[in-house]
Amino acid sequence: MVRQQEVRLVMKRLFYSSKPMPGAPRRREGGFTLVESMVVIAISAILVGLAAPSMRKLIERNGVNESLDSLTSSLAFARAEAIKRGFPVIVCRSTGAETNTPTCSSNLAWNTGWLVFADFDSDGGFDSSKDDVLLRVQGSLEKNGTLQQTSASYQSLLFRPTGTLRFATSFALTSPSDPSSAARVVCISVGGRGRVASGECGS
Repeated sequence: MVRQQEVRLVMKRLFYSSKPMPGAPRRREGGFTLVESMVVIAISAILVGLAAPSMRKLIERNGVNESLDSLTSSLAFARAEAIKRGFPVIVCRSTGAETNTPTCSSNLAWNTGWLVFADFDSDGGFDSSKDDVLLRVQGSLEKNGTLQQTSASYQSLLFRPTGTLRFATSFALTSPSDPSSAARVVCISVGGRGRVASGECGS
């Protein structure tokens, strides 16, 4: 009986000790209120809206650089192969570069893709059923913007065994949304070497 009374006394003390005193200020619980949460969301939305245009331009600029790297790499590769093999190597644009039967095309845009091949039958075009050897394939880069050769009358680039070209030419690369922004020009000399410029090749 005495034991039970002691237990009740302890429980009563615990109850009253945890109960706030009359008039005492209540402690504020942690976390955000609804108004505070809405303010944070609104500020975040504004910041995202401000950053979106810059992010889009950055993505497009990276796309232009990707096309630029792919083109210059393929041209340097074709030149090196022509010198190594002692035979003409051609780079031609193609609308079906990644198909089972790729062929050169007369399409003006190079961002549809291109082929690099050894032209052993010397007809200027790729034909897998003949002696031509396909060395490299570049698929479509259309998502990266426009890639056009300034000398539209020429369908392909032929690298001689000396590493030289039949003519000097250039390629213009522009972003998809704004052709004037992130523009790059690849200038290819008769010697077969290329350089990148921000304007015209003569500048």
